[in-house]
Amino acid sequence: MKLKSCFAVLLLSTTVLPTAPVIANDIAPSARVSSAVLVREGPSTNTAIIARLRPGETATLVDQISGWYIIQLADGTRGYVSKAWTIIKVDAGDEPLIAGSHKIHVIDVGTGLAVFVEGPEFALLYDAGSQDDLHGGEENRVVSYIRAVRPDLSRIDHLILSHPHKDHLQLMPAVFDTYQVRNIWESGRVNKTDGYCHFLKAAMTEQGARYHDAIASNATRSVTFTGSGCNGTVNVRQADMMSTVPVELGVTAKMQFLYRDAHPYADPNGNSVVVRLDLGGKRILLAGDAEGGERELPSTSPSPRSIEAKLLDCCASELKADVLVVGHHGSLTSSRAEFLDAVNASIYAISSGTYAYRKVRLPDAEIVAELESRGQVLRTDRGDAFRIADESRACEMRERKIGPDADETPGGCDNIVITIEENSPITAKYSGLVD
Repeated sequence: MKLKSCFAVLLLSTTVLPTAPVIANDIAPSARVSSAVLVREGPSTNTAIIARLRPGETATLVDQISGWYIIQLADGTRGYVSKAWTIIKVDAGDEPLIAGSHKIHVIDVGTGLAVFVEGPEFALLYDAGSQDDLHGGEENRVVSYIRAVRPDLSRIDHLILSHPHKDHLQLMPAVFDTYQVRNIWESGRVNKTDGYCHFLKAAMTEQGARYHDAIASNATRSVTFTGSGCNGTVNVRQADMMSTVPVELGVTAKMQFLYRDAHPYADPNGNSVVVRLDLGGKRILLAGDAEGGERELPSTSPSPRSIEAKLLDCCASELKADVLVVGHHGSLTSSRAEFLDAVNASIYAISSGTYAYRKVRLPDAEIVAELESRGQVLRTDRGDAFRIADESRACEMRERKIGPDADETPGGCDNIVITIEENSPITAKYSGLVD
């Protein structure tokens, strides 16, 4: 059974409000409120003040739109409060997300990638896959992590698949089963695997979701699968086509697709969607498995047909970022020095694990050394047994995993949290959270 909430349709007039609460959370004044937050009749400072929400008081969150929460007070009064002066209160022991702040979670999925991004007005997931931990349902490591950090969450506003490889998509079906997904983004590059078949079927049966790719707008195409674990024809209904036009996420947040290409390259890594998130005045670059060429030292120039070379040719100035979620798990196929120079980040997150790609365990030492010469480096493989001499300290031996414990698979220990707050430096650390 899907664990989802039904969302009322919000009419954006100043007089029509939903008739029943749809999100069971509380709204409270932020720490900088000394007197009261004004509750207004509509989502504008030009509308009438109908109540006041004072420090120490809370109201029930009904819904939200850009810049405003719709709340219900204890006496039944409903109105709008500014997100700039309020916070969503979460369960005791959880750190509230301050209005204007954003968090980027690089989830330790073992060998793979999953990046969960949360802001006051949105939730976003970039990839959800693993080579070695394929649990579904309640034991899915991505779902377990999101539930641990955001027990209040019922909706993913934007789900992005960088490219159709197992280590980037295999855990996604459980995300569709658990959350209401509103927008799905991918290149449209087809990979005739059972994993991609399950992903595409889940995307097309997600009620109310809008699917976007780099192929066409407002059209329908058919994809036929013949695998033993997933088969049949999927009719893909396309909404607006992906473009370089920024997508608004909130008052101080947007995303931009710097690279999207549906061409059937021999290796789907060539289709990896590269996204830049602009969050509260800071930039986060999500590189997926974007490559610079074959396995070569970082000092080598990117191959002319590689994604890194194409990005440097088309939009080098757009690559500048404060944080880079490193391409291809820290492989020598990516992270050329010229590309890193253009990005010029100060924080680097590497998601990798024990699975060997063509007999090579990532990240490559040369890439790690290059990144460490440029800034702070955090790695999700830090607690994997093969990386440390004393196996008694290995992740499986410690009771601090997110998701299934003692399952003899890597992942769950070294989740990375990057926090962006107004007028404060970016912080990046390992999460001490357990479930």
